[in-house]
This record gives sequence, C-alpha cells and structure tokens, in this order.
Amino acid sequence: MDMMKIEEVVNDIILIILDNHEPLKKIGIENDKFFARVKGYDEYGLWIYQLEFRVPDLDKKPKEKYRTVEASILIPWGFIVSIAHFPDAEGFDFPSPFDYHIGFE
Repeated sequence: MDMMKIEEVVNDIILIILDNHEPLKKIGIENDKFFARVKGYDEYGLWIYQLEFRVPDLDKKPKEKYRTVEASILIPWGFIVSIAHFPDAEGFDFPSPFDYHIGFE
C-alpha cells in the first residue's frame, strides 16, 4: 500500500476525530467524532461540506426565523486528532451528498 496524501481525501467522505473541540460547538459541531465530506484543505485546516447548516433568514421578520443552506466549514488542524479515509469503500469515494446524511446536526 502506498503512502497516503491529504489531497487524496478531497471530495471523499472521511471520519474525523477531534480533541478539545469545545470552540467548534459554536458552529454546531457537538461530537468529537463524525463523518464529513472533504471540500478541500489549506494551511489553516480541513474544509468540510455541510448539506444543512442553519442560518438566520435575513429576509424574514422577525429575525428569529431560520433557514438551512449548504456550507463549507473550516476545521482547524489543531483540533484534528486523526482522520480515517476509506478510498475503495463503496459510498465513501465520490459519493452523492443526496444519498446520505453526512455531517453534523
């Protein structure tokens, strides 16, 4: 088996394990272990795809109304303890985001 490279996880579903993720709860990441689809990566961290992210609906009154949108979310490298990638597993390699509930709630 060849050495794994981070660019190989882009567009795939991976398992992310976090440590000291308390600050990430502010954007809805409650668990320290979850599956996510990778959108990309940079020097700051891993960008993941979230199909249903709750945001205020600024067009509605009162402002307490919400809607869901697609989002790309940065998980800074300092929070990531480990990543599990499943390159040849059916459904984890280039999956349709509409077939599975991937992300966090």
